Amino acid sequence: MLPGPPAQLLPAVPLRALMGLAPPGEVLGAWVRGCHRVLRLHTAAFGDVRRLLASHDLGFLLRRCSRIAIRDGSDIAVLPADRLIAWRTLQIVIGAPYLPDLQQLRALYPGLRASRRRITVAVGQDSGQAALAACASGHVPVLATWIDYSGATIGIEATESG
Repeated sequence: MLPGPPAQLLPAVPLRALMGLAPPGEVLGAWVRGCHRVLRLHTAAFGDVRRLLASHDLGFLLRRCSRIAIRDGSDIAVLPADRLIAWRTLQIVIGAPYLPDLQQLRALYPGLRASRRRITVAVGQDSGQAALAACASGHVPVLATWIDYSGATIGIEATESG
């Protein structure tokens, strides 16, 4: 299961079908592509209450749900939030024509990957602020950063260079 990074559920997936995957008494997250507003759904039948929270923002869901429904190829998979967090990376676009010395950053994040214009840091549950502080103290010009789930872009946030 899941040979690669997690993927968003397609908009064609009926949310009503996901309600059956929601454990009673818990809120199941649904990571849905194109879901620009947070949707809160619930059913109650014979004392069996099921809740679903749907959003395109995986970070939002990870903070609120212990299990998240995602796409695994053409199937739906429900995974614990901490397993999805393991894929969380910070992407840093460098504002220099060369890759500066990254010793301090490598000391903090030994598994970082660096290319000519981008640094990828596996941050897991960290905020990524330590990585950006290491860039600032090492005078690494940062043009932009965003959180990525090893391939599934979540959002982009422009930062000041310099």
